[in-house]
Amino acid sequence: MRLTGKDVWEAGVKMGWASGPYDPRSTLLSARAEKMASLLNEVLSKRQNWLPELLETEDSMRAWEAKTPRENVLRLYKFLNQLGYTVIGIDAAIERERQKSMRDNDDSIFDFTKKTRP
Repeated sequence: MRLTGKDVWEAGVKMGWASGPYDPRSTLLSARAEKMASLLNEVLSKRQNWLPELLETEDSMRAWEAKTPRENVLRLYKFLNQLGYTVIGIDAAIERERQKSMRDNDDSIFDFTKKTRP
């Protein structure tokens, strides 16, 4: 998702360094917000993180772990541990999410059936 000048302007309004309507043609500060958005988009397009953008599957996570220096993997694990993530807690959260999605899917089927009956 790309940022727009209006996005940057709204952030500036919330921070208190901008006010009024957004109009880059007549307001210098709005024009600067437009330029800042383009610069931020340029920086964001050059993402140079050591983590891939998405770790969707277990296979991709295994591949990432295999090619990542062990120290970085351990640092990530240490960081997650400091935040309170444990193996048991992660397993329980995955199970809760799985059950929740199954329950939501069952409810939507029930709702659909219920709505179509006369």
